[in-house]
Amino acid sequence: MRDTTDRILKGAISVFIKKGLQATTQEVAKEADVAEVTLYRRYSTKENLFFTAIRNVLEKKFDSQILEIAKETDTKTFLIHIIENRLDLLEKNKDLIKMLLSENLRGNLGNDLNLPEIIFSSLKKGLDYHFKLINHPIDIDFCARQLGGIFLSYIVLPNNKDFNKLTTQEKKEIAKKHAKSILATL
Repeated sequence: MRDTTDRILKGAISVFIKKGLQATTQEVAKEADVAEVTLYRRYSTKENLFFTAIRNVLEKKFDSQILEIAKETDTKTFLIHIIENRLDLLEKNKDLIKMLLSENLRGNLGNDLNLPEIIFSSLKKGLDYHFKLINHPIDIDFCARQLGGIFLSYIVLPNNKDFNKLTTQEKKEIAKKHAKSILATL
């Protein structure tokens, strides 16, 4: 049973990344190697399958690690780690992120699956945790927006080299530069 669910969710992500909400359940069923009726029995609608598959990925990838990183008591180190982690995560999931941003801008996702809000709220949780831990009050919303701008720029603006293809040292240098600019505003 779990194997079928995993195949369906993996197949759905693969198809939806390529075609967004325009994809058909027939295409998902073929990719997942299940009967189309199986999709309807489990998810009732294509939209429900889409939201379930996307939420599954976002919960596993975007909320994970952020509170662990936030336990770092040195703010510069914390910012460097969060920037490296999020840029690497976003780069590895670039096609999914672009599809979600596109669907969001078209108004197809409503409030059910607002990717910018998911990323923003996740950042705010991590920032809030870190700055409460070190007892340093800051404008969490402003800092999260600064980080969000950095992350969005790596998704939508052209880069000479993908972040996940950089060396560890190159990634660290980029993260240090961004962290330094954020620290200057705190």
